[in-house]
Formats: sequence, C-alpha cells, structure tokens
Amino acid sequence: MARYDYPLIVIGAGAGGLVVAVGAAKIGKKVLLIEKGNWGGDCTFFGCIPSKAIIASAKQAQAIDNANAFGIRISQPSFDGVEALDRAQEIITRIAATETPEALNEKGIDTLTGIASFIDPHTIIVPTKDGTTREITGDQIVIATGSHPRIPRITGIKDVAYYTNETLFSLKTIPQSLGIIGGGPISCEIAQAFRSLGSQVIIIQENEALIPKEDPEAQRVLQQIFAKSGITVHLHHEPTEVKKDGDWIRMNVVDLKSGRDREIRVSHLFVAAGRLPTLSKLNLPAAGVESGEDGIVVNRYGQTTQKNIWAVGDVTGEALYTHVAEAQGRAILQNILLPRLFWKQLPRPSLVPRVLFTDPEIAAIGLSEAQATLKYGNSIQIYTVPFESVDRAITDGRTEGFVKIITKKWSGKIIGATIVAPRAGEMLMEISLAMNEGISLRKLATLVHPYPTYNQAIRMAADQWFVRTIMPLLRRWLGFRFK
Repeated sequence: MARYDYPLIVIGAGAGGLVVAVGAAKIGKKVLLIEKGNWGGDCTFFGCIPSKAIIASAKQAQAIDNANAFGIRISQPSFDGVEALDRAQEIITRIAATETPEALNEKGIDTLTGIASFIDPHTIIVPTKDGTTREITGDQIVIATGSHPRIPRITGIKDVAYYTNETLFSLKTIPQSLGIIGGGPISCEIAQAFRSLGSQVIIIQENEALIPKEDPEAQRVLQQIFAKSGITVHLHHEPTEVKKDGDWIRMNVVDLKSGRDREIRVSHLFVAAGRLPTLSKLNLPAAGVESGEDGIVVNRYGQTTQKNIWAVGDVTGEALYTHVAEAQGRAILQNILLPRLFWKQLPRPSLVPRVLFTDPEIAAIGLSEAQATLKYGNSIQIYTVPFESVDRAITDGRTEGFVKIITKKWSGKIIGATIVAPRAGEMLMEISLAMNEGISLRKLATLVHPYPTYNQAIRMAADQWFVRTIMPLLRRWLGFRFK
C-alpha cells in the first residue's frame, strides 16, 4: 500500500461518502475526500434539510388555517410566508458548517475540491480551482457522487427558467402559482408545502395516481387531502410544450386518455420527474467499472466490477434515500477495513423503510398488498386499522389515515406495512424492528402500548391476528368439542 498516495479515497461528500470518510478517519486511516463543491451533498443543500425546513414552516401556516376546527377563533387570519425561505437557508448554513473542508480536516480527513476522473483503477485526476490538475493514487476508492434531476424532453423546456430541487430553495419570494411536473415524493412534499405557504399549485402527473409505488389507499388519502387544500392535480397528463409568456410560463399538456390538450399558465415551474446517477465525469471505463442507465453495478457487498472500487448511495441506482446511503456506507466501511469473513451485506431493499413527508406522512416498508398477493397468493393476511377507531387520532382531529400490515397468514410474519398518520415515519420503526428481527405480528400484541398514542393502531392490528386467524379455528374446535 505504500506505493499509493492514500489507502482510501472517497469521491463525493454526501451522506454515503461522509459516513465512509469520517468512519475511516476515526480509526486512524489516512483518507482523502473529494467533492465538486457542495460539501455535505444534496441532502444538506437541495434535499432533506431545506425541504423539511419548508415543510415545518408550512405546517405552522396550516395550523393557523385549521385553528377554527379546534375551537380557536382567529379573525381574518393572514400571513406572509416569505421568511420561511430565509429560515430554510439559515438551517442549511447551520448544518453545512459541520461538513466544510475545514471541519472535516479537524477530524483527520484530507479534502480536495474538484471533479474527479479515473485514469486507471487506482489513479484519478482532479482539476482544481487554481487551474492545476492533481493526479492521485489510492488503494481502495469509494464512489459516492450521488444523483441529479432528470429533465424530461419537452419542447421549449430549455428556453424557460424552470426550477429543480437544486434551485427551488434559492427562491426569495413565495410563487404566486407553481406548476409541478411529476407526482412522486419530491413533487408531493413541495406541492403541499408551497400551497400552505400561499401558492396556487398545479401538478402534472403522467401516471394514473400520485406516488404510484405506494399503497392505493394511501394514494387516495393523499389525493383527497390535496383536493381539500386546493391543489389541482392532473393525472394521466403529460406536458408537450412550455413557453415563456412575459412574466408567466405557459404549458401545453395532453390528456393521455382522451388525447385532448389544455393550456396551463403559472408564474413558476418546478420539474421533479425523477433522478439520474451522476456518472458522466468519472470516466468509469478507464477504471474497469461497469455501469448502466440505472447506475454503477455493485455486488451485495458494495463492490463494483473492479474489486478495489466501491460505490455507495444514489450512484448505484438503489433506493434513493439518505438513510439508505448512510447504511450502505457503514456496510462498505466495514468491508474495506475487515477481512472478507466479516464482510457485511448491503441493506436488503425489502427491509428499507421509506417516508413521504406530507401531512399526513406516508410511511411504508416491505411488500405492498399487490406485490404480496402476487408472490404468496392466498397465504397472506392483511390487517387494517383506520385511525377513526384510535382515540388519540380522534382527539387530534387526525382520523384520515390508517395502519395496514401484511403478514404470512398462519405465522404472523410481517412482510409489508403502510402507515398514513402525522408521525408515520416514527411509528413505522416498531414494524421495521419486528421485520428485521423476525418478530411476528402476534408478538407485538403482547407489548404494552402507552394510551393514548397513535401506535395503539399497531397493537390493534396485532390483536386482529388472533381474532381473524386463530379464533375461527377455536370456535370450530369448541363447537365440535361440546356438541
């Protein structure tokens, strides 16, 4: 290893790359971390942090609108949400300060700002801001370059000032009207937040439902919430042309069912039509690393087709979540440091929790009802508890959601779940732990759940296992026994 400049080089200072670099430095390993410019990655500057800050402000605005429903009389409620944008930038600055090159240097990490490209499996070049180019060698190299927004091919899109998640949070005013192309998680979170802050919002979604990968019942709840709040949703529509019209943007969209066109005018346009792995500058063929449209090919341990090169996070095309990148990073760090006997596999997709941070939140893990039915047929059992029957939800006036848990019928083994509730993400972890540790749904019934809490819905679902699966057998047995 002495023939290399570094035993470990990490390309990309987002969630996954930071986990590897910081973890290696903690045990005294010499590591170089290379980042093109946004130290902390998309999550800090363009993703989780600013979006959740805006969502938090939007919830306060929504609370003002909903006050009358809780017996609080507010006469002529009005607000200006522009300072919510300033608050989001302040939070970005506060969090980014812990991930600057200077802060990382103090942790024992060497840093370099620039765009890295491979020359061979152990050598990279990095053009720097001062006009020079550095050539650096490394024994083990981790690629963590993340992803970027996919811009759909729409006539005129390059001629209008559209926003993506990388630019939206630089807004200085709340848009008068916001057109959103796409109906996935990012689109839905932004739509609801900006509607609560005063924007008129229109979503153009080519699919027949919002958040198409999630449970149909969750889709229906979200669409009802959006309709009630005044968000216009055009499902099964596709934009065919956009053009500038003074201070406005005009979109021509087509109904994919009827073929009819309609024109929509908005002051701002937000494009959230998916994401693509950031690969173009890496020169992966020179390193012998295989990749495709979905990202870099890795094995179950995070290795690429070149065994000394690893890939983590969005760049692999797997589950584009910060928490997934962090979990992958921890596994890859262990695999780099320890002999193969102690290698750890990357998280299984079936055990990765996901959360849509709308209000209510939509949290899910494992198989959907459709997937479970396709895989296991009649050997599954589905337990659904609406929050209309949960006391805490009733007192909070939040009865629109539900808990749905899918199990193997007789064993009660949990194979999937969806929760729609104000804190669904936190609630999901009880089920996530049960799935990871092989704890059946029936055993969750033995836990004492505090009253009144939303988690009582999980206990009520667990009670159903006995009522619906065992009790009918018990009744038949007792009926036969005492005839």
